Amino acid sequence: MGSEKEQKGFGDPFLNPMGLWQRYFLNWIQASTGFYENAMKANEYWLKAFWDPWLRASARQKEKTKVE
Repeated sequence: MGSEKEQKGFGDPFLNPMGLWQRYFLNWIQASTGFYENAMKANEYWLKAFWDPWLRASARQKEKTKVE
């Protein structure tokens, strides 16, 4: 009978190389998922900051040309 850590699968990584790679890839997937979620939020903020004013300005320009 092993200790609690060994029973949970956190034993020596050299004795269980498959578990080591599984944890490595799962952690890699979680890290990349978090990165992509944050990148999408940052992209949204940048688009709101720079794209929306440009769209409003072009809409005003179109309204002025239609009125004249």
